[in-house]
Amino acid sequence: MLKSMPKLLGPISVKVSDVHTGAWRYRRPVVRDNDCVRCGICAGYCPCGVIENTNDKVVIDYTYCKGCGICTVECPKKAIDFVLESDCERECE
Repeated sequence: MLKSMPKLLGPISVKVSDVHTGAWRYRRPVVRDNDCVRCGICAGYCPCGVIENTNDKVVIDYTYCKGCGICTVECPKKAIDFVLESDCERECE
C-alpha cells in the first residue's frame, strides 16, 4: 500500500488507514472560520492527514482524527480550538 503513495516532500501527511479512530478521542480540534486564513499549515502537519484546506474553509474529518492537537499548536493564527468531545456533541455538530 505504501509503495503506491506519492513521494512526500516537507511536512505533509496522508491518511493511510481506514481505522475509525474518532471513537476514543476525548478532545477535538474546531476551526474558527472567521479567524482562519486558510494557509494550510494545519493540514500539512496533521499526522493523520484528515484536514483538508479548501477555498472556502478548512474541513476536518472527525471519523479519523485522533485528537492529538498538533494542528492547534502549529496554526499561526491560533484559529483552532481544542475542545472537549463531550462539549462538542452539544455545540459543534
